[in-house]
Amino acid sequence: MSKLNKKSKNAIKEKKKWNERIEVSRHIAEINGELYYYVLFLNLFGIPQGAVAIRNDGYMPERSIAKKVVFKVSSYNNIMRFAGQAKDGMKDIVKRPIKTMNTVEKQVKEYFGEVIPLEHPLYKELTLLISLCHTMQDNQPKFEQMFKEIFAILESQEVKKVLNAETFDRLHEIFIEWHVLLYKEQRMQLLNFNDIPLIQQHVDRSEKGKKLNKTLENMHTEKRRKSFVNFLEGVIHKEVGDISNLSYSPEDLEAFRQLKIKEGYQRFETNLAPDIRN
Repeated sequence: MSKLNKKSKNAIKEKKKWNERIEVSRHIAEINGELYYYVLFLNLFGIPQGAVAIRNDGYMPERSIAKKVVFKVSSYNNIMRFAGQAKDGMKDIVKRPIKTMNTVEKQVKEYFGEVIPLEHPLYKELTLLISLCHTMQDNQPKFEQMFKEIFAILESQEVKKVLNAETFDRLHEIFIEWHVLLYKEQRMQLLNFNDIPLIQQHVDRSEKGKKLNKTLENMHTEKRRKSFVNFLEGVIHKEVGDISNLSYSPEDLEAFRQLKIKEGYQRFETNLAPDIRN
């Protein structure tokens, strides 16, 4: 508690239980021009039991302000943890071998032609596959730029410590947009996965078809199917909304976006807000 003065320390101690230890967040939330610390009360096993928001002069704001402090700092920490995850986090997406999708598109066009005519029996399936290739190739530099921006915010935050509205709003915007782009890809990939056996029926065993068949086989594994399904089933919690009937249309992407925003606030109200002791 070395960051806080004596008044603040005494005020915090009045809110803690005898067997709790105190952890002060390294990040300070700026709310309406005022700076507030986020303080956690942990049990003997290090599990959070409660929290308060406090100014360094010992003033504890009303609950509505405290909720904003806790939401900002806890959300910041969660987003940064997600960004740094090596598995199922942002790093996985940034490092993926996206050139594979260029190979898929090239092989499809070499076999079926540069332009798929509307009357082609596989028009819908092949158009989706090519569109998927374009979407993933277009998204990759966006993911890389967002990842860089998040870590630029992290580096700046480690120096400034103060989490202001501009910094947090931008970080939250990146986090939501990341999931929207990824949701679109995953929805398209699952639909394409279901189309692959039909496409394979139209690919012969010639030398030209051999390469495409091999590529399609690699795209049609149970491991890949499970990854798409797991993402789509877990990206929005069931109590927030059902996305099973959403497509990747602009309207449905916006519906997904609103649900993802709602999820953050709803989970905060359920999991953290009840433990705030202001």
